[in-house]
Amino acid sequence: MSKKLKVKTMAVFNGQPVGSTIELDEKTARKYEALKYCEVIGEVKSAKKESAPKKPAKSSSKKSE
Repeated sequence: MSKKLKVKTMAVFNGQPVGSTIELDEKTARKYEALKYCEVIGEVKSAKKESAPKKPAKSSSKKSE
């Protein structure tokens, strides 16, 4: 999985006006930064998906009658 970077556009980019902040994958961001189309601001922190803590299974005890 490639990293996502936040970039500030220095040209009209994907329909976004100059000065917009958008997210691009690292390879694309570095390519357009070299062409002076955007400036890398920082890395996008991915939100980790945390599952809810699992409850211990209840022990089923059968009552004899």
